[in-house]
Amino acid sequence: MLRKNALGFLLLLMGMNILLISCQDGSDPKKTQPPVEAKPDSLSAAQLNELKKIFFSIPSPAEMATLIQEKGFQYDQNQLVPTANVDKYAGETRQAIMLGIYGADLSYTSIFSQKQSTTEYFAASQKLARQMQIDGIITPELIERLEKNQNDREAMLNIVSEAYADMNDYLKEKQRYEISALVVAGGWLEALYLSTLYANDGTQEIRQRVAEQKYSLNNLLTYLDKFGDNSSIKEMKADLTRLKEAYSPVEENKGKTTTAKDQSGAMVIGTTTKIVMDDATLVAITTLTKEIRTKYTAL
Repeated sequence: MLRKNALGFLLLLMGMNILLISCQDGSDPKKTQPPVEAKPDSLSAAQLNELKKIFFSIPSPAEMATLIQEKGFQYDQNQLVPTANVDKYAGETRQAIMLGIYGADLSYTSIFSQKQSTTEYFAASQKLARQMQIDGIITPELIERLEKNQNDREAMLNIVSEAYADMNDYLKEKQRYEISALVVAGGWLEALYLSTLYANDGTQEIRQRVAEQKYSLNNLLTYLDKFGDNSSIKEMKADLTRLKEAYSPVEENKGKTTTAKDQSGAMVIGTTTKIVMDDATLVAITTLTKEIRTKYTAL
């Protein structure tokens, strides 16, 4: 049951992120609407559509945690941010980043079936969401519905869609798009941190996945760039730009060109591409990722 609760929260957290970057005013244009005060983080419909494309190109923390588990590694509680620290993170910007980080840790504990830890990280994430006043959809009734329908994909999607709708009015009123950006950045950073720990153990698949994050990092920075000089985003963007520089030696090696015929008899030409990262670059990425992560998680 506790693991189901965590799964429900993860779905809602991801849904919240998507909604935060995609919600638009769907009201009837014929109705007179009161003037809305312009806010520094408000975005045009075109910008929001662009953000959605970038958002979906960034891997979720759950993907990285699943790969770690599938490769036979053991769960390591010591690598996670202690949940006892949750009340010590003050300010919405810091809390948004930590919500992403705790969400990634929650993915990790849940995928490794750590019942007690999953409970604790769920509670920590829920507490941060409550402090930021974005927890309105995480109700006992909703969690119960998610538990009952965990094996029914369509029902799960319907439930989550309803949850998005419940938050829509609040989000449109507040236009807190920058919060989504920081949550996504925090989750991505924590997932990369955990992955680098295992990549240094010599597992090729995880090492390759870490190398591929060069492209998701570029997408994430493009995502953050859409917020211009938003003060809450600036620091994270600067830190991730440093990480981008550490990734610069990562290269693409194109293999031999291949030709084959498809079912219709047409000739198909393709090439194989391998992402190459040497040991020194992996060490540099690991060191800097830990430094940035420590900066945001330190008390």
